[in-house]
Amino acid sequence: METPELTRREFWASNECCVMAPPGREAEGEEICEAFEDQESVFFATSGSCGSPKWVMFQRRALLASAAAVNQHLEVSECDRFMLALPLYHVGGFGVVARSYAANCSVTTLEGGWDPRCFKEAVELDHSTLTSLVPTQVHDLVALGLKAPRSLRAIIVGGGKMNEEEGRLARELGWPVLQSYGMTEAGSQIATADLASLNEPFRAGPLPILPIWKCRTSAEGCLEFRGPALCECYIQRGRGEMFCRGASNKAGWFSSSDLVQLRGGQVTVNGRADRKVKILGELVDVEAMESEIKDCLNYENVCLLALPDSRRGTRLVLVIEEDFNRDPGLLKKVNRGKAGIFRIDEIRAVAQLPRTAMGKIDSGALRKQFGSSQNIQME
Repeated sequence: METPELTRREFWASNECCVMAPPGREAEGEEICEAFEDQESVFFATSGSCGSPKWVMFQRRALLASAAAVNQHLEVSECDRFMLALPLYHVGGFGVVARSYAANCSVTTLEGGWDPRCFKEAVELDHSTLTSLVPTQVHDLVALGLKAPRSLRAIIVGGGKMNEEEGRLARELGWPVLQSYGMTEAGSQIATADLASLNEPFRAGPLPILPIWKCRTSAEGCLEFRGPALCECYIQRGRGEMFCRGASNKAGWFSSSDLVQLRGGQVTVNGRADRKVKILGELVDVEAMESEIKDCLNYENVCLLALPDSRRGTRLVLVIEEDFNRDPGLLKKVNRGKAGIFRIDEIRAVAQLPRTAMGKIDSGALRKQFGSSQNIQME
């Protein structure tokens, strides 16, 4: 489905099934479309990078509720012009088009795939005022030192937390970046920095929660939320069959794996519960360790994998891109001063870390190609 179709009333008033299938999953998409052909629904695929791949089902009114909430937060009017630089098959890209429809304003699609220079030129030509990007795209703009077109008044950054130093540099170049926090199941954003924050130093959190969401934390400290933009259910395949399971409990609460703090209508995201593992019987926060390693190396293109180990329970393998300026003592460097359970067992190199369409490192895909990566001898 192309952008123009999604900007027409016929699509939003339709009672038909629509499946936004990413490349490689078209066959699954066709199967779902046949199974739900008589049900008003829109489906998005998840990558399965933190669990098995699945599909998330929405009703159109939920996606429009998300669009209206974001538009209100960004003070969108018919005078605004959106630039679409994300794939439509991801809820982040689809949300841009939904917002343009809800606000009755223009949307232009960046042609030819992502290229930072082409993106800047397209924004300048279109006089775009609003867009959505992922941290990787912002990184590319900053790395080239590109200055922002004057027409842009806000850029929603989603799909992951942006490095605050990079956010500061982006602001210095004129890119009005606003950190957001969301997920596929929420139809887009749960919390987003407000426009007033553009007059302050960039920060990745805490972030104001959009008014459509009710939020609380579980006993484990994970975010639970409910609201009108929440998805209906999951569709998964198991034992050769397709099955449906509810996404929320009977009271409408969705339980995430994101560890958060809630205070004064704002949320601070502290990582994921599913990235905590047992090593020699002790609980270790892999995400926190990965963040420390990035700071230590001053390098972002790394992924810390927790792999099963018969003796320790889990072993830690640091995967790094081959273009890194390697230090023969790298393994000793990252392990210096660390207790046994926090020590990296080995370092491996890959030509390029696999990423999802939203720029996140795809650890699921990385595990599949892990056997072909090359050990770096760092002892």
